[in-house]
Parts: sequence; C-alpha cells; structure tokens
Amino acid sequence: MKVTNNQAGPRGINTVNGPVLIEPGETIEVEVFAREKAHIEASKWFDVDGDYTDNPSVTAAPVLKEAAENVNSELESLRAQLAERDAELAKLKADQQQEPPKTAAEVLDMAKDPNVQFMSFKAAASKLLGDKTPAKKDEIIAALEDLATKP
Repeated sequence: MKVTNNQAGPRGINTVNGPVLIEPGETIEVEVFAREKAHIEASKWFDVDGDYTDNPSVTAAPVLKEAAENVNSELESLRAQLAERDAELAKLKADQQQEPPKTAAEVLDMAKDPNVQFMSFKAAASKLLGDKTPAKKDEIIAALEDLATKP
C-alpha cells in the first residue's frame, strides 16, 4: 500500500516491519496491518492508497515460530559469551587473590615511582590500612611510614 504524509511535519506510522517516519508530502510503499487502520484514519495525517495486510493470526504462526527459535539461539549464544566472560573474570580475580599482599615498604616505593598512578597507590595502601586510609597522598605516606616502623 502507498501511504502519503499530508501534514506539515514528519509523522510516524507503525508498519509490519516496525515504525517508519514519513516526511511531509512523502509517499512510501509499506505493509500495514489492518489493526492500524482505525488509528491511521482517526489521525487524518495520511492518505492511504491500497489494502491493509491481514492481522497476524494462525497463518503467521510458522513465521513467528521461526523468529522465536532464532531469538532463542541468539539468547543461547549471548549466554555462552557471558559464561565465558564470567569464567575469565573469576580466573582474573583468583589470580589477583593469589598474589601476596604488598608490604608497607613496597607501597611506599609505589608512591615514589612516577609511573604509578595515585589510585593504584591508594588501592594498595587501602589493603594495608583498611578503612583508616586517608584521602591525601602525603597523609597516606605518613600512615604507611607509621605502619612500617611498628613491629
């Protein structure tokens, strides 16, 4: 069927394949289900030439079933990708936990290294200092020096 937008601005229409935007005066060839007819006529936005497509029913079931099967296979593929990602994350976390914690002296060396970013230094310090980790670098260094000198 041919649908023409008779309004001054762009208007959207629900087609069999999804929503379509029609510019003012533009005519497009689309399939529209019969269930949309009342809405299209009530809006008076469009001039329609042609017949509406029958609403989906039992005759559309094989097409819908095939689409549902494709969706299920796509979902299974995505679930498999998520499982792989979760396994990789678990391995990375396990590797990280096996790494022995840094000593106060090692964390202080990180503070002096210009290649180590502050947040990496702060994260390493917070593993040693816990909730008492200060916010500023010089305060963290002082707390680590205090920790390093305690027996």
